[in-house]
Amino acid sequence: MRLSMTPFISFTVLIAMGITVSVGGLNDSEVLTGYRAVAMESGDAVRGKRIFESKEAACKKCHTIDGIEQLAGPGLDVIGDKYTRKQLIRSVLEPSASIHPDYAAIVVATKDGKTHTGVLRRTSDTEIELFGSDGKLVHIPLYDIDEQQRSTTSLMPADLFKTIKPDEFADLVAFLTTLRQTTLAHPGMPAEISEIKKPLRLEPFHSEEMRFDHPVWMIAKPGTQNTFLVVEQQTRKVWMLQKGSQKDTKTLFADMSHESITGQFEGVMCLAFHPNFVQNRRYYMNHHVREGGIFSPVIVERRATNDLSRDAGGASKRLLRIKQPTDLHWGGMLAFGPDGYLYIGAGDAGPQEDPDGHGQDLSILLGKILRIDVDHTSGEQPYSIPDTNPFKGNSENVRPEIWAYGFRMPWRFSWDSKTQDLWIGDIGQSLFEEVSIARVGENHGWNVYEGFTPFSNRYRRAGETFTPPVIAYRRRYGVSVTGGHVYRGERSSSFVGAYIFSDFESKRIWALKQSNRQLVKIRQIGNCPEKPASFSIDKDGELFIVGYGGTIFRLILDDSVFE
Repeated sequence: MRLSMTPFISFTVLIAMGITVSVGGLNDSEVLTGYRAVAMESGDAVRGKRIFESKEAACKKCHTIDGIEQLAGPGLDVIGDKYTRKQLIRSVLEPSASIHPDYAAIVVATKDGKTHTGVLRRTSDTEIELFGSDGKLVHIPLYDIDEQQRSTTSLMPADLFKTIKPDEFADLVAFLTTLRQTTLAHPGMPAEISEIKKPLRLEPFHSEEMRFDHPVWMIAKPGTQNTFLVVEQQTRKVWMLQKGSQKDTKTLFADMSHESITGQFEGVMCLAFHPNFVQNRRYYMNHHVREGGIFSPVIVERRATNDLSRDAGGASKRLLRIKQPTDLHWGGMLAFGPDGYLYIGAGDAGPQEDPDGHGQDLSILLGKILRIDVDHTSGEQPYSIPDTNPFKGNSENVRPEIWAYGFRMPWRFSWDSKTQDLWIGDIGQSLFEEVSIARVGENHGWNVYEGFTPFSNRYRRAGETFTPPVIAYRRRYGVSVTGGHVYRGERSSSFVGAYIFSDFESKRIWALKQSNRQLVKIRQIGNCPEKPASFSIDKDGELFIVGYGGTIFRLILDDSVFE
């Protein structure tokens, strides 16, 4: 009798029998199917560590497992918490399927005809630095660059299956699953986050025909009852969504493609209305530019038409350009506070681990929460500094725009409408995602601290006081925090006073309560069908989630209890 076996059966059965598998005669797709099957069902972590350290696998060229050295690829010291076994298998066998923005390769062509490919470490006024696939730094003078562009191909080789055998690959994956976070006892770092009995419901806020293209922000339009603006990152368009009793409408409000660059991660990030928008028609945007080869977030002012139905057109009034040494960690948020001033979230600008100490450097804007007065100017500066900014008049080497500092990537923040506390979701480095309550002049620690734990003493100043977060959740729960809002609505009394937030990658939604900025209780209250880019709020204090896949969801808390 002749047996016909699929690659799945042949690989798994033969490996289980201890028989060396030959992949001859199979195409690459069949081979990969077999490797996936074997790695899902077997593997020895001890042998896998030897594979990781072997010359054949070449993992150590780009990755570390000690959390110390920086190379071209991400550190893998807690990769077992970040990824499931299935995700690990895909990441190794298909490295270009999903590339983290911090490790996306760029291709640089120089005027002598050479091409350099690597992960951007930093850009200065004179050169760029790349990490090559061999782990070495390459310095390229700016004057020598002919062209550069982001690559969609990972530096990690896609043919590892041609180098190691199926059983060796299974061992490697088994080893990677053991690389997990050490459990540390701290009230603000819960080891377990339980779920409420009845999760919240998420209802689409619009029809499928009105879905958006990579939306990242939604904000209620002042002077209206049921009208919102939705910002699309990549298209750089802003849409006006009007909810009607009979019919909803979606119309173009603004198009920033004439000013903003775009890309997988670049574009328009946020929009804020002036507190007197209905009278002065002014609103503000945070978007990206690349000028002179330097990537920068910019803060601009624009105006609406007299009837406030759309953007008035013309060039923006640029208020601030925040130059960055890399394309990474650009913050992305801006909003007017209860005091009427404009607050801006500026990231540390990379590279990984903030090796130049941007978060602690008061002479630059990077890694800070900024606050400016857009209603007054100061000399040639198109804004002024509020008198209550902590560093106004301090010295020539301190930027007076700084309101608080020590942040890595403050993607989204909001104020509690009752207490006026400023809540910030700060995307973490290797171990934790942070949610903080910030106050004027405070140092929130990065990169001396990550969460509650020491990270580096290189930029620690003697006598400095650091403010810890309310919570720092571990990699097993998510890797990219999306800051939300304190619930002050009326439809679910048990959630009143709870801060509701999420994680972009894991899509978990949580609610927490605190006392004196110390965590009292946290529960998982649901899961988002799409990656949550932002939260939004209506005039009644009810919440929405902006799904990056294109859908705005209304959070229905009516039947849920925060217990």
